[in-house]
Amino acid sequence: MLYSPILSCLRILPFFIWTILCAFFQSIYHFVLRKNFFLFYKIFFKGLVKIFGIKVNIKGRQSKKKVLFVSNHISYLDIFVLGSSADGLFVAKSEIDSWPFINTMCALGRTIFVNRNDIIKVKGQMNRILSTLKSGYSVILFPEGTSSDGSRVLPFKTSLLGVIEDKYRQEFHIQPVSISYSKLDGIPLETKFRPFFAWFGNMDLLSHAWKFLGLGFSEVNVNFHQPKKFSHFKDRKHAAKYCHEIISSQISKDFQNMEVEKKIRLYEFMLL
Repeated sequence: MLYSPILSCLRILPFFIWTILCAFFQSIYHFVLRKNFFLFYKIFFKGLVKIFGIKVNIKGRQSKKKVLFVSNHISYLDIFVLGSSADGLFVAKSEIDSWPFINTMCALGRTIFVNRNDIIKVKGQMNRILSTLKSGYSVILFPEGTSSDGSRVLPFKTSLLGVIEDKYRQEFHIQPVSISYSKLDGIPLETKFRPFFAWFGNMDLLSHAWKFLGLGFSEVNVNFHQPKKFSHFKDRKHAAKYCHEIISSQISKDFQNMEVEKKIRLYEFMLL
């Protein structure tokens, strides 16, 4: 279906109710009981993808060890998708910490805020990621540093991947994760509809989110690729190259599969 403002209205109310309800229970469960942090955390994100009409197709298995998930980044939707699929704390740009309402949710989710433009603070930001891993939590990192239209993977910024050079690197793993939005209402995603999913450049967040809420049911592919120990890599650039090649290859395959499926559907339509 095409964009419907009525559907946007129908989805926005349950979104706010669900968010406030889960934030309340998450704060009580976390600050009072202080155990099993990801229980309501994942329930919250699983509920959001249902409300937004997103079907998440998962391939591979996420590592259950102390792992640094490295993923491509297309949109704020990636956070809902990965939050519903992986047990990990997000690394986000520091600007988000000033966004009303969203910064409160980030605080409950223990988001690690970083400023990629401040070279002086990189060491401290890496230490925060390392201390999170050492405390038993996995971390989700988007090393592109920004989002894209999803057709390709941007070059990785390697500074925060310097965590793999830690002296305790034998304890931790790095796992590439690829995300690609594939279908809208069961039909392979047309190029003209990609901006409804991808949030990049100078797009306004609120208007983009409102239009997305008015779309039909969508599908996204999430691939958890083979994890490797930090010690497998000689340095951060080696790790970045490994992850970038695997994720880029998968994104390319996903696009090829969509093109083939579109041609098959066109052929079937012509036979009718």
